[in-house]
Amino acid sequence: MNTSTMTAGRTVQVQAVTADARQLSDRIARRAAHALLAWSRRRDAQRTHSATAERRWNEQAAARLQADEFRRITLMAQPLI
Repeated sequence: MNTSTMTAGRTVQVQAVTADARQLSDRIARRAAHALLAWSRRRDAQRTHSATAERRWNEQAAARLQADEFRRITLMAQPLI
């Protein structure tokens, strides 16, 4: 039996598997990079001046509504005290 032929065949198979694994790893890395880039661009779009101003206005409006509701409940509860 020729062992050098068996070993050479096995080496070729291992190299092929290693090359396939490397290609898969490269594809996964590229997809992850593209996903991160898309996420970063979406976050940048959310940080535009108009979006920031609108978010600030909404937060202020919510705080005013919360304060008004607190005042209303406090005034309703005063006769109970």
